[in-house]
Amino acid sequence: MVDASAIAINLVSENMSTLEALHAIVNDDNAPQIIRDHIVDSLQFALRNHPGYFTRKEIQWLAQWDDTRIPIAAAKILNEMKTA
Repeated sequence: MVDASAIAINLVSENMSTLEALHAIVNDDNAPQIIRDHIVDSLQFALRNHPGYFTRKEIQWLAQWDDTRIPIAAAKILNEMKTA
């Protein structure tokens, strides 16, 4: 079993941004699935309910993630930004 705190310490020691660290965990097949799902669900919730937390550049980057839930939410925000 993988220790999530060990993953977090490793990621922080490499000076990664928070979103990059979360992306690394989501794409890590050794990370527990429940943790990976929670990260995706939390980001999806934040994108849909608090899009102002993210910069345009971050939203564009999130729109390219492999998990379909994140890009769908990010693309919706980007479309809204274009029409505003």
